[in-house]
Amino acid sequence: MELEKKKLLILGGTSATLDLVKNAKSMGVYTIVTDNLEGGVAKEIADETASVSTTDLEGLAALIKERNIDGVFCGPSEFNLRNLIRLCENTGLPCYTTMELWDKCANKDAFKQYCVKYGVDCPGEFFVDENSSDAEIEAVDYPVIVKPVDSHSSNGISVCLDSSTLRNACRYARECSKNGRIIVEKYIDNGGELFGARYIINDGVAYPYLLIDTYVADPVEKKSLISHYTYAPSKYSAYYMKNMDAAVRKMLAGMGLKNGTAFFQALPYNGKIYFHEMGYRLSGGMLFKFTKPLMGINDMKMMLRFALGGPMCTEEEREKLAVSYGNKVAAQLTVPLNVGTIGSIEGLEEAKALPSVTDFIQYYKVGDEIKAKVIGTLGQHFGRFTFIADDVKEIEEAVARINATLFIRDTEGKVMNTMLFDINRTK
Repeated sequence: MELEKKKLLILGGTSATLDLVKNAKSMGVYTIVTDNLEGGVAKEIADETASVSTTDLEGLAALIKERNIDGVFCGPSEFNLRNLIRLCENTGLPCYTTMELWDKCANKDAFKQYCVKYGVDCPGEFFVDENSSDAEIEAVDYPVIVKPVDSHSSNGISVCLDSSTLRNACRYARECSKNGRIIVEKYIDNGGELFGARYIINDGVAYPYLLIDTYVADPVEKKSLISHYTYAPSKYSAYYMKNMDAAVRKMLAGMGLKNGTAFFQALPYNGKIYFHEMGYRLSGGMLFKFTKPLMGINDMKMMLRFALGGPMCTEEEREKLAVSYGNKVAAQLTVPLNVGTIGSIEGLEEAKALPSVTDFIQYYKVGDEIKAKVIGTLGQHFGRFTFIADDVKEIEEAVARINATLFIRDTEGKVMNTMLFDINRTK
């Protein structure tokens, strides 16, 4: 499909859409970035900018008509994804999903029901909340994890080790939920290890293409259940493909998903893998930075092409989709921060120059404040390193080097990145 000079409207000008603009421009697409904020790194490199809020659907529709825009897209922001779906419905522009399909995937309760229906293992659920009796609260099999059914970016999530914290956790989760609904599940304490599976969906057929292991930042106190280190290929790949892939593909078809990318987060435990969450969008980790060097496909460009009226997946791309990658390995390391205002950044250029580091995206700069409210959410991350190598030892050495040389200090000189990843957790 000829994309040269096609016009793409991108919702949001922050770092979440920076790679979208870069990829679209590399495809020859004319990019227009809009939101109601001043500045933004994505706006700085776009061909054109606008100041229409991403919630102003009438204003956006007028902009689309005025500028003869061919398609519209956004980053992993679930807030902007809902705006995107409504805007595409109003203007007739292509969108990989509908609001009905999106809600099926985003709602944790609905997703769990699909898992049960199609025989996909998931954690046990407890039907209690802040209004339950003392006897009901005490009868729960702890530890449990409490979360809004519609949460994103780890917002509203708490782990309760005993009954003393469950009521407050339920109240917190409900406060973070738009529809006021929460879910209480058995917390599988496996040392903070997660399994992830990604699928390309093309004309209703799902193809697995990335199986990964992720380790959370704080497996002990459980206050920061955000990604800290991600590695591909997963050590569980063989088990997953033999025991779960077929059921998951049937589930995706049963949900009615037609095109796009879908990912699952799961918990490996005692020889099984328990699904607990699904995303029907690009990931915040921008894992095209894995797929391009590992198998030669770029899922972000595939989504952009679809947004401009092209196919989701070409025959050549389908042939490249794989869950093993020869001798290549890939990883991502995030850098969580403590509360404070950044006063200095030391050792970053040395870290970025390491041979296995292929990409780094920075979310905060000197002078930015990391507030208490973002601790335990993706907003806690200073940045994200991507590594590609022929040998996992090369990546492990790079992680150790970054731990030893990268220091983000607050305005009083206190180190803010004290949460360092222990590579021995992957053994």
